[in-house]
Amino acid sequence: MGKKYAFASSLIYFIVVCIFVTIRMLNYFGLLSFLGDYGTYIVNGILQLGILFFFSIFMFKFLTKQSLKKTLYNFSYTKVSFRVILISIGLGVVVYFLNIFIASFFNAILTSMGYEFSSSSSTGNVTIWTLVLGLIFTAVLPAICEENLHRGMLLFGNTGMGMKNNILLTGLMFGLLHMNIEQFFYATIIGIFLNFVLYITESVYPCMIIHFMNNGIGVLLSYLTATNTIQGGLFAKLNEITANNALVGFILIFIIVLVLVVLLLYLVRLLIKYSFEDGFKAKQKAVQQLVSRVGFFNDIQKIKSGESYDDFLTDEEKGLAFLSLEELKDKIQENPENFVIQKPKREKMETRTKILLIASIVLMSAVTLFTLIWGLL
Repeated sequence: MGKKYAFASSLIYFIVVCIFVTIRMLNYFGLLSFLGDYGTYIVNGILQLGILFFFSIFMFKFLTKQSLKKTLYNFSYTKVSFRVILISIGLGVVVYFLNIFIASFFNAILTSMGYEFSSSSSTGNVTIWTLVLGLIFTAVLPAICEENLHRGMLLFGNTGMGMKNNILLTGLMFGLLHMNIEQFFYATIIGIFLNFVLYITESVYPCMIIHFMNNGIGVLLSYLTATNTIQGGLFAKLNEITANNALVGFILIFIIVLVLVVLLLYLVRLLIKYSFEDGFKAKQKAVQQLVSRVGFFNDIQKIKSGESYDDFLTDEEKGLAFLSLEELKDKIQENPENFVIQKPKREKMETRTKILLIASIVLMSAVTLFTLIWGLL
């Protein structure tokens, strides 16, 4: 990917982390109270749109000296089909309900350690504007801006370290950027999953959709519960059943989780299948356009000098452009050695890039650890 991309992404990320830590400290000492009741929304909007989105894009563009279009392409802003969008919506729903159990599991561990959770109860009347603001600042902006930073910039910048390491490291950094022990565990797991989704689809849009669905459903259910539109919820009912009969509750939870995992795996398989087919069609179309251009310039050259550009593409390469997916599969099985894709070579990370990444992780870990200690005291 180029060491300059890795350095640019790590430098930008370190700056973002420093800004987040500064805001957390200012908020902790009450220095942002002058912003009033809407201070949280103001700060959140500036951080999400101003820093995570616009700053990361244009700073990366400036450091790498490339066009905005190229930067967005590097950040995986590529089109996906309607069926991939529908699968992503389904994945978002499944991820939300699995996330409830994952978060509850780690919360139980924290509770057993004596951790006291922060109060999340809202004050004042809950209105439709509460829902609108919640969806904007908790679902829409994080889905776009956090995915832009992590699945867009950071995952692209760290490609040189290999797919597995990149998925795990970027997922960890996504969890740590929340700078809250209560969110760290499940955010890290979701981050790893979203990294995997990006490698499958080669697009940041499915990640944004899944992220939005996960956060948006939570906001919507919280609003419906607060307005007494619904009483309790799935997890509240399971708690009630478990309290009355632990064995029945455990079996019921196990069955629900198993069904959700099977559904998740099924949707991921569909995502892999359709993403491959869509990618094949897109690449086939690009090759067909190339063949057409070569033929066009070849005709012009023949008219001008009698010479030809026929050697630019072989007859076999031209033929591949017009094969169907099934015909291509048969051809690959006949001569697999002709279609082997070389794995990209890993690049040794520069010392300055390592320092920036380590510094970012240390800073975020320190704040996250502080929230743990604060909750235990």
